[in-house]
Amino acid sequence: MNKKQFLSILETRLRPLQPDERNELLNDVESHFQFGLQNGRTEEEIARELGDPFEIAREALGVRITDTPVLNQREHGALGRIFIGIGLFFCGLVAFPFLIALCTGGVALAVGSAATILSPILVLLDYLYNGTYYPAKLFMSISFIGVGILLTYVVRWVFIGLWVMIRGYFKWNIHMLKGRSL
Repeated sequence: MNKKQFLSILETRLRPLQPDERNELLNDVESHFQFGLQNGRTEEEIARELGDPFEIAREALGVRITDTPVLNQREHGALGRIFIGIGLFFCGLVAFPFLIALCTGGVALAVGSAATILSPILVLLDYLYNGTYYPAKLFMSISFIGVGILLTYVVRWVFIGLWVMIRGYFKWNIHMLKGRSL
């Protein structure tokens, strides 16, 4: 959650307060964000540190809590969830092949990395099969080991990125179906 989202939720929830009291609390939270940004932290880290804006508003309101619905909180009925599910289904028709293609590319990088690391073994197999030895092939395969090690690090970060992207996509689908915003 970024600064704008955090302050929007807090301002909406604090509407029952007097304007000067509400503005004072919002200014305190905003100054906390400014101080944190000056110290090199991200808005998301600062928001996590502050806690849940709904809980902050609940504590600030105390006894004055009202049961009036908040306009920016999304709640869908059964029909709305059906339409959201249909939309997510069609979105998945595009997203799943795209995610599979990205994963296939990651696997191809991993296979290429393994092949370059194992290239001296392949040169040995070539020597045993054909019976000819070329020193240039051996030296080239040894240099490929270094390339393979570098590719291994690239593959690691590619798979971490893929995992984060896939997990984020499924979390977004679940949040959409439940009727909550992220």
